[in-house]
Amino acid sequence: MDRSAGGRGGAFGMFGAAIDPSVVPEWMNGGGTSQDAFAEVPTNGRMLDLVFLIDATGSMGSYINSATRNIESICDNIVQSELLSGPGALRLGLIAYRDHPPQDHVYITRNFGFTSDVQLMKENLNSLFAAGGGDGPEASTAALKAACDLDWRADAAKMAILVTDAPPHGIGEYGDGFPNGSPDGHDPLVLARSMSSRGIPLFVVACEPALSGYQHAVDFYRGLVEITGGLLVPLTTASLLSHVVIAAAGEVMDMERLHKEVGDAVLDRMRSLSLSMGDEGQSTQLMDQVAQELHEKLLLRNESTKQLIVENIYRESEESEHNIRIWSQAPDLFTARPHIRKVIGSRLSQKFLESRRPNYSGVLRVDAAPKPKAPEVRQIISDFRPFEAQPGMRFQGTSDANYTQLAGGYRHAEVQDMDDDDDAFVASDQPIDNTPVDTEVRVTGDDGQLLAYRQDQISLAQARRLAMQSVSRAHSD
Repeated sequence: MDRSAGGRGGAFGMFGAAIDPSVVPEWMNGGGTSQDAFAEVPTNGRMLDLVFLIDATGSMGSYINSATRNIESICDNIVQSELLSGPGALRLGLIAYRDHPPQDHVYITRNFGFTSDVQLMKENLNSLFAAGGGDGPEASTAALKAACDLDWRADAAKMAILVTDAPPHGIGEYGDGFPNGSPDGHDPLVLARSMSSRGIPLFVVACEPALSGYQHAVDFYRGLVEITGGLLVPLTTASLLSHVVIAAAGEVMDMERLHKEVGDAVLDRMRSLSLSMGDEGQSTQLMDQVAQELHEKLLLRNESTKQLIVENIYRESEESEHNIRIWSQAPDLFTARPHIRKVIGSRLSQKFLESRRPNYSGVLRVDAAPKPKAPEVRQIISDFRPFEAQPGMRFQGTSDANYTQLAGGYRHAEVQDMDDDDDAFVASDQPIDNTPVDTEVRVTGDDGQLLAYRQDQISLAQARRLAMQSVSRAHSD
């Protein structure tokens, strides 16, 4: 591969081309078009089906605009960095949703289906405008159902990204116009298990601080993504949306590769341990044991994965952890609701709330609307060469980094001295450490929120998700 300044690929390629070319160096953008990206990659059978589920109610305009503005560079970066196999290898789906009547009379969902035509995808996004909504909760369950009914390719990696600032109907929110659940009769927990069995992880982009204004929404979505093997990513600015999509796609491709390599071995090991799927306590214990063994074996073979780190903005509590567990284990909303506990106080951490006060000296403020600007990209690696190997290359992360992904459904900065091998949900309100890491890229949003994207040794939480996905997908084979 060309190692000149114009070369594109790896982690920096992923983030570079998603930025406004007017504010970053030429070498970071790489050049080329979407058509070039699809034509120049080698044929190797790597494919990805990616669907966007976008809340198109009145408060979501900035996220719709961000997706529309960056969809071409998102596609270029995914194709190049993940070595997808040419025209048609990346298919994009779009499902916009609002609410059921009488809350909204325009539409419940608009399903554009899959396409490999990036310009058509951009036109579809451009046709959306944010309006409507009524009672708070929206028709996200209908969007999940529409996603399940898409014509997913059996041999492609799959992922769904839900972008929302509101919960679905039926989880117990005050003023819900449909307190018993979606009027169409579908249940989001049932749909999530269907997605999991088909290998479709769900990533929820939680648009904050709006989503945390609800009593149960954050806990619900964290439980929902745990079912599917995805993640919840809290964003306080739409300017970082494209980076989340690119990074999430990188992880999905890594996890799909690992599933193909070790999925059968995971099932064999569980059978050898006489796993009883009807005994929740025993199944949880054996799942933990298999995940630990899998993690150790993958570390021995020096396995690394792509990882997205977002600073935690949530306040953790015993009640919140209980609720996440209930949502992730209950078969449906009707079963879960009686066991959900009320969480007293703000769902946001004290550190985050202080950063939002007008008299606070931090970088996050809401006393005045920020002027639009492109996100800043921070090059913190000491040598750019490691990122100019073949796109999709594997490179070793540093052993003393201060980041991790945890089992609670989203990723955040790690507390100093926290053991990355601890699979318990432990949250941190520490900021992302400013110490440079060799294989990491950091991006700052227009309100100061920081994302980090890295490749590092596979974590125990990822190994556990991989084991759970292997079991779930075996049920559909």
